[in-house]
Amino acid sequence: MERDEELVVQVMLKPNCGLENVRAALVVRRIAPLCSSLSFHPCTVKSDPSTISYLRDHGLFVRFSSPTPEKVLITIKASFFVDRFAIIEDADAVPSFASASDEPAGENSPAIPLRIDFANRSSVDGRYDELWKLLARLEEVHRQLRARIERTPHDRELNTIFFTHAQVVDGLRTAVARSRIEPFGRIAPSLHALVADYSERFGVQVKFDIADGQMALDQSVLASMEEIIKRVIRACLRDGIGKPEGRKAAGKPPCATMRLTLESDGSEVICRIEHDGHLFDARRIGQLAEERGLLTRPIEEYTDEEIGSFLMMPGFASTRSGPFAGMSSQFIEIGSMLYNMGGRGKVRNTDHGTLEIVMNFPAPFTVMEAAIVRVGAERFALPAQQIVRFEGHHPERLVGGCDASGTACYVDRDGARVEMLNGAGASTPFKAERPRIVVMLEAQGERRALAVDEVDGYERVSVCQLPALLNRRTARLAGCFGYAFLQDGAACAVVSARRLLDSGLEEGARHA
Repeated sequence: MERDEELVVQVMLKPNCGLENVRAALVVRRIAPLCSSLSFHPCTVKSDPSTISYLRDHGLFVRFSSPTPEKVLITIKASFFVDRFAIIEDADAVPSFASASDEPAGENSPAIPLRIDFANRSSVDGRYDELWKLLARLEEVHRQLRARIERTPHDRELNTIFFTHAQVVDGLRTAVARSRIEPFGRIAPSLHALVADYSERFGVQVKFDIADGQMALDQSVLASMEEIIKRVIRACLRDGIGKPEGRKAAGKPPCATMRLTLESDGSEVICRIEHDGHLFDARRIGQLAEERGLLTRPIEEYTDEEIGSFLMMPGFASTRSGPFAGMSSQFIEIGSMLYNMGGRGKVRNTDHGTLEIVMNFPAPFTVMEAAIVRVGAERFALPAQQIVRFEGHHPERLVGGCDASGTACYVDRDGARVEMLNGAGASTPFKAERPRIVVMLEAQGERRALAVDEVDGYERVSVCQLPALLNRRTARLAGCFGYAFLQDGAACAVVSARRLLDSGLEEGARHA
């Protein structure tokens, strides 16, 4: 095959996935580093869901030249979501495509555009690789400086240079990592479009809400999350929500509610998709797991959440009848996709009658908005997405326990009793000395109050993993999942209300 020859390839994707445009974009992203020139048709597959029908009928057309065209073709063929491909001899025969928002294409319009956004993306990735190479060279110089200091420990001038160099290297490392960071909100429009499209296709009514807390993630992590999240949403809309007439018969409103929440958890990002459709029968799933020899102890000793984890295991799916059977069968591929990227997931029925799909994605570097608060001598960060509002602390609003535990409650401005996370009877290291502010928090659908002495404001922080030498159980009971360096250079713990709730529920978990 002649080198740098320009080829046009028709790529047919695996049918009926509902995410053909996303898969087409991923195909182009994979082959872009191997190509010296690259364009594709339709050119808007990355951002325009209306290309889905075209991709189903005609496929994706890719025009490229490469010094190694064989590698490009092998990469296309090896893509998990590619069904087949063929080299096109006559590029003029490629069917035209006009987006619903564009003017109709004329007879002289080129079938395959010459300029594409992925070419720009490839050049950005190339500059990113150059920065990492420069950083590696600086770190090597840093190691040489360290070795020199060990030989001359009393050289104060050299020690000062070493410390300054360490700060520069650390700042560059952070800047390089941040250069690949994108807000989760970037994919929100495509998720809303997907819900609208499939709600109409499957005949369901859904109110979809995203609470991302202004979190930002690495581009590669976000791309993988987008593909899996869309799979889960599609499965929920097709088999989990129920049609309006069926929901009315079950005493539910005809329009279902679906909510996506996102939170950082140290080296992971937890995505929760919750809806008020069909629940799952934990006992039935547990019996199926027992039949397949997957249980290591009696079924009655497993909690509902442990049973729900089986539904996200690669290769596990229920073939039983029932409204949830179709959805659980789709979790084979979803669980495999999570497993292949080092993640995990589970399904649970919440205490307020909804179904929640929980997915843990590995993401060692995340950026999020956080409120910096002081409680006693401790200063820590609270994720912004868990904060409902701040209220002034009024001692007269403190009341006795709202349940048998005797934990103190706070009457908020709406007159509702909210359990105090650090009130009398609560087990927590965060005890306010002179509480001035009450922070209203929400996690897992439950609201809690935290009395604090001061609120130092909001910062955009990078969340790092907890040091390995810490007692992780103690940190978990304190609600801590990571730490961040603030603008003043100080390190502080990042505390999650969900962690505090989970530690309190460990002894009271429900069984299947």
